[in-house]
Amino acid sequence: MRKSRLIYLVIILLLASFSEVYGQGHPARRGRNVRENMFVLRTLRMTQALDLTEAQTAAIFPELNRAEKEKAQLQADLAREIRELRQLINNEKVEDREFEDRVAKILDLREKIKRRESEFEKFLFTQLTSAQKARYIIFDIDFNRGMMERMGRARLAGKENK
Repeated sequence: MRKSRLIYLVIILLLASFSEVYGQGHPARRGRNVRENMFVLRTLRMTQALDLTEAQTAAIFPELNRAEKEKAQLQADLAREIRELRQLINNEKVEDREFEDRVAKILDLREKIKRRESEFEKFLFTQLTSAQKARYIIFDIDFNRGMMERMGRARLAGKENK
């Protein structure tokens, strides 16, 4: 009973946080729902895999939401920079310095995303027991691998339907 109550608490916290994380400053776009769904799925599975307590959930989720919001903004900036780089590549009258500047911005954004992920993981580890830390490492690897496999299968199924 206690575990199901915690799962419901997690769902309520996640749904309430979506307006803050995704609702402000982000235009509606196709990838937004996918990102939201991935965030909810990952968070619920993480809660179950780590067997988080209510106190841990209350401490971790606000930081998780902040990290997700910051990463979403950085990834939107990265996507914009990549689109602009593609346009530069197609332009014949571009100086090397413009390419260098754009590449430097992209590398910087990629580094910021990695840094934010690392900061969250360090925070998370201050909230977990040793066994939970070990379960998180396994969860993270398995979840990411599973999602990549599912996306690959979905991509292949989409090609077959065309």
